[in-house]
Amino acid sequence: MALKYNINIGKNGEYFYITDYMPKNKKGEKSSEFIKYSEMILKYKKGDRQTISFFTRLLSNIIYDYFYLYDLILPVPPSNSYLDVYPNGAVCLFLSAFGLIGTLDGAIVCSKGHRPGHIDGIRAKKDDLKYISFKDRGNFESKNIIIFDEIITTGATFGYIKEALLKRGANSVIGLFLGKTAGGGKYL
Repeated sequence: MALKYNINIGKNGEYFYITDYMPKNKKGEKSSEFIKYSEMILKYKKGDRQTISFFTRLLSNIIYDYFYLYDLILPVPPSNSYLDVYPNGAVCLFLSAFGLIGTLDGAIVCSKGHRPGHIDGIRAKKDDLKYISFKDRGNFESKNIIIFDEIITTGATFGYIKEALLKRGANSVIGLFLGKTAGGGKYL
């Protein structure tokens, strides 16, 4: 039995996010952009095994339904290790083990952690992007790549990673996110 979901397209088809699991705006502002409220992404970030399993199954359906022509799914690395678990790498390994899509564990690295912008009250931290690097674990040339993370806020990290992969010869790069916050940025 297939899991049901609603997938939205962001910025001219550059990224996709699932609307059913968007978190509540942390500032408490009311916005029509928040269709539903769910604790599931917060549980995912805290490492709840049932929630991680649920999202892994959901993502396998999404990849099968829409992104079966993609070669790799790469997890966005954790930028702050003291607050959340970040099971993104494990989810990508599971999807690869299912035979749906390949992955390169640790291909994208964040060498310095920071507090998330929504906690520090900063919209985008351009300086933090210089701490994201790529290990030469594979050839990205002519590959169709999905960048996976749980939330897209400003799109700065996604935009930086996308541009870097395209410079390394990737054929195409899209983003796939479990949810989207109301934060607006240059990349959204």
